[in-house]
Amino acid sequence: MNRFSMIVVVLGCSLVFALSASASVYYDFGDYPTSGNYNNITQAQAPIANSIDDMGAMTGIGLEVYDLFYSNYNPNGTQSPTGDAAVFDAQATRDSLFGCTGEWYGTAQPTGGFLLTGLNPGMTYEFTFFASRGNVSDNREAQYDVIGLNSGTDLLDSANNVSEVAFVGGIMPNASGEITINVSPGPNNNNSLGFYYIGAIKMDVVPEPASLALLLIGGVAVLRRR
Repeated sequence: MNRFSMIVVVLGCSLVFALSASASVYYDFGDYPTSGNYNNITQAQAPIANSIDDMGAMTGIGLEVYDLFYSNYNPNGTQSPTGDAAVFDAQATRDSLFGCTGEWYGTAQPTGGFLLTGLNPGMTYEFTFFASRGNVSDNREAQYDVIGLNSGTDLLDSANNVSEVAFVGGIMPNASGEITINVSPGPNNNNSLGFYYIGAIKMDVVPEPASLALLLIGGVAVLRRR
């Protein structure tokens, strides 16, 4: 391998590493706030105008709950996440926001939803969801619908959950840089009131292969000119 080819390989590897090492953005839903680089969302909280990433940097990404969850929160999650859920802080997994299709103390919230803004329309995003409701014996599955220019769905039963997550990837924002996430009971939910939960989200950006290729080609062009 000549020197030029070696430089191209090194440049390509560097670009792949740089694009794949994008910071994650974490959201904690519930009244117990998570310290550190988490964005905390309570039922009564005003919209987040500028989310921080896991390095503490401002991202310009906003979050607004437009379809309210129940007015209270669930404190009965887990403080010992394991498996795929271990990516989340224990303070984030211990509580959640929730809704229900039947009336609970006179109120029903059959769906909940929020809007993410300030996203890059040229990138795709992936979402990891967690929720936990301890000490129950029924199925409390939630359905997470993620909608942008395209859409995706996954399901997660929160009942006594300590390790499982739901995952939706490959979502592109619409032309305005927005993605909507709606939460509702899943098809296997057999709770008499249809309780469903959302406790935490990890959001990651995935550069498009075309963008990576363009960066690599541009780097090669610069080297050839030299």
